[in-house]
Amino acid sequence: MGNTVIFKPPKLGVLLHSPLLIAFQTAFPKGVVNIVYGEGQAVIEPIMSSGKINVLAFIGSCKVADILKKQHPYPHLLKSILGLEAKNPGIILSDANLENAVKECVSGALSYNGQRCTALKILFVHEEIYDIFLEKFIDAVDKLSLALPWSEQVDLTPLPEKDKPIWLSELVQDAVSKGSVCNKREGL
Repeated sequence: MGNTVIFKPPKLGVLLHSPLLIAFQTAFPKGVVNIVYGEGQAVIEPIMSSGKINVLAFIGSCKVADILKKQHPYPHLLKSILGLEAKNPGIILSDANLENAVKECVSGALSYNGQRCTALKILFVHEEIYDIFLEKFIDAVDKLSLALPWSEQVDLTPLPEKDKPIWLSELVQDAVSKGSVCNKREGL
């Protein structure tokens, strides 16, 4: 169709895109999918301000999406596909296999320390199974191992950005102010 893509991978987890890049290379003609690397502010602003971008597909914060759209000289012509803040839900129905649902929800919420756009951010659990699901979920979270990334059998590691622990602590404090923290490690 003549459309081309400029893909800017995220700063963290960029190596995870290697298989995707190979798939792009084998599936599309040269020049159809273009990859740019670098600090977002340095590489994206010149591209957006060129006015040659027709569609912005972005998963990130509302604040950054607003900045990107304002960089375009014709923002009213820019089509935007935004997965802002990526509030991905997990929905657990009353007939769910609880062992499997708990396993998938823990993995979906906390693999890669939850630091991925596709992480589960909110769980909707049918009221008929809520109590038992919560008990099993808390138990599974409490069993996760905390260690450095090179340790064997580690589930959760230190966060890769210096401000993230403070931000997450604030989220835990906010949760406590509105209810309670259920797991024994109190949010860890």
